[in-house]
Amino acid sequence: MAWIYGPAGLIRPMRPNASVTHAEIQAELIDTLFRSVPIAIVVHTVTSTVLVFMLWTKAPHDSLLAWLIALYTLTVARWFLMRAYRRRQPALASARNWGTAMTALAWVFGSVWATVPILFLDAGQPETLIIITIALVGLNAQALMAVVSYPPAYFASVLVLLSLITVSLMRGGTVGAEIAILVCLNLVASLFYARNVYVTLAHSLRLRFENAALQREKDEKSALLETTLQHIQQGISLIDPESRLRMWNQHFLDLLGLGRHQVERGQDLDAILRAADPPVELLEEEPVEYWRADGAIIEILQIIIPDGSRVLTCSDISELKHREKALDAARQEAERANASKTRFLATASHDLRQPIHALGLFFANLVDRVSDIETEPLIKQIEDSIQAIDGMLSALLDISKLDAGVIRPNVGPVAVAELFKRLETEYQSHGINLFGNLRERRRFQRLETERQSPARKNGCTLRIRPGRAIVQSDPTMLERILRNLISNALRYAHDGRVLVSARRRGSMLRIEVYDTGPGIPEEQLDNIFLEFHQLGNPERDRHQGLGLGLAIVKRLAALLGHAISVRSRLGHGSCFSISIPLYQDSSGHSPSSATAAPALTLRGHRVLVLDDDKAVLAAMDGLLERWGCAVIKAGSLDEAREQLQAHVPPPELLIVDYRLQGRYSGLEAVAILHKVLRRYVPALVITGDTAPDHLREAEASGYPLLHKPVQPAKLRSALHHLLHLREREREPLD
Repeated sequence: MAWIYGPAGLIRPMRPNASVTHAEIQAELIDTLFRSVPIAIVVHTVTSTVLVFMLWTKAPHDSLLAWLIALYTLTVARWFLMRAYRRRQPALASARNWGTAMTALAWVFGSVWATVPILFLDAGQPETLIIITIALVGLNAQALMAVVSYPPAYFASVLVLLSLITVSLMRGGTVGAEIAILVCLNLVASLFYARNVYVTLAHSLRLRFENAALQREKDEKSALLETTLQHIQQGISLIDPESRLRMWNQHFLDLLGLGRHQVERGQDLDAILRAADPPVELLEEEPVEYWRADGAIIEILQIIIPDGSRVLTCSDISELKHREKALDAARQEAERANASKTRFLATASHDLRQPIHALGLFFANLVDRVSDIETEPLIKQIEDSIQAIDGMLSALLDISKLDAGVIRPNVGPVAVAELFKRLETEYQSHGINLFGNLRERRRFQRLETERQSPARKNGCTLRIRPGRAIVQSDPTMLERILRNLISNALRYAHDGRVLVSARRRGSMLRIEVYDTGPGIPEEQLDNIFLEFHQLGNPERDRHQGLGLGLAIVKRLAALLGHAISVRSRLGHGSCFSISIPLYQDSSGHSPSSATAAPALTLRGHRVLVLDDDKAVLAAMDGLLERWGCAVIKAGSLDEAREQLQAHVPPPELLIVDYRLQGRYSGLEAVAILHKVLRRYVPALVITGDTAPDHLREAEASGYPLLHKPVQPAKLRSALHHLLHLREREREPLD
């Protein structure tokens, strides 16, 4: 608690932020009562002495002396009580006891004074009535001035007047009655006056307490604010609407380099800012980065207050700027390293795809020439190895194409029944053949055991429940998602079961792939969708892929806007699900199937092949010649020009590699060859480049595009497609 000194002296301690209570006001009134004791002692001593002197010849001496001694004794007791009160300075809780003690003493005083009319008023001596009346009315007036602050003590003086009124009526005769009436009127007026004085005094004390509490709270908040401002790490200052400094902390001056500069309240802000080294220039409501002469960087912010004042805050951001600079340098270094890695991977991927592409073409040309049963197991092993390499490169290509953003969904109605039928036929009848259904390259029959599907090879049972719904999606992407999910389930469900089903959920169709595999730990449910992340394959067995299947699933689903979820229990299996919106068609028409193009033969057609890789060029020449094509080979653009000038008639198809030696790309080479031929010739672009910008450029060219290593079946299908378009352009219009 803190003691508060007001105009009237010592005020009782109050709890911080406490409201003013009745007990606190009573304590102050009791304190006022004790402060009036010295005056009361003087008045009572003087009045009693004068009264005895004036009544000395009119009343018995022994009575007067006895009464005076009693009054003096009470006066001494009152003086000791006052001294004890001042010495102890009682707390708020005990103030009422001191008030009770002083009130009791006041009533004893009143009783002693009330005996004066009884003992000394003589009807035969009218002078005694006048003297006593004047003395007692005077004492009441003194009580109104001194004791009225505490009504219980004041009421003792009422007892004195009541005694005077009673004795006057009984002994004073007519004069006594008249005096009694006057004293009664005085008593009534005194009571009303005492009440008003008490109410006013109590209200005044309440206001004083409240003001003291508010002032103390203000002082506490000011001290707290000043302490906070001095210890906060930021520099803060308050500027009035006339740009004069009103409040600041030491950090404000230190951050501006003005720690030793003398600053006064009301000083012009511009003068202070000009004193800095270098001078500070503030912008209108915009942050300012101030560079001190010692290299420190200070950020200065302005906050406009509605009354026009401003708050300036200064912060040392040197360390932050250094970290940002270091992070920016690290980011640029990482970007350079990533660009270098991307270039390296693109180059390595292209250089790796070239011989694999040639190998696949050579193998497709070779397999048709081999019919020896003894070499068939070796051929099968070579084919498996090529398929494994092709699968890994195709997965890497898919990731690159998704990163490059060249894959765009073609959303439309998809019949789930037809989709499930294709998947069921692929997995349960023919198995997976990454090089396609190359009927032309096999002229011998393989053993049935060598044509088993993955489900049969590891003892799994695959079941696909038929579905009749039609969904809104991209058919190719959706099929790729389901194929990856089923392949992943078959890979891990050794000697188990895999179930594919479709269930309606409101306006959505949820396709679920269940397996009875070992399950996935809960902490790995998010990691399985990361690139190159595999469970249970620490030795990185190539037959289990690269760990890109689920990463491709997640990206394709995000591209289509389909939700992918997975739940799993260790030792029981897993369930992958994809939610697809149902197709809403008010006409009720079902999606139509594509009409198959008429079968065309490649025999006799002229094809120009432009590739700077001799092995690829030789392999492509051998494969196309086996298909009956007339091949024009060129290892460079200049050689292609010479071949076109030497061959008549010109080629009907162009097969061009995207990356060529020299300054021209394959796309530019096609345009140049068209100018040489002076007409449009269908062109097929083949690329082994996986750089994102090159993929986007190739996809945006409009030419059919195949990625190395090219499956012979895809190559033949693409050539058939180009010839079909060429024949349609030749048909006359009806």
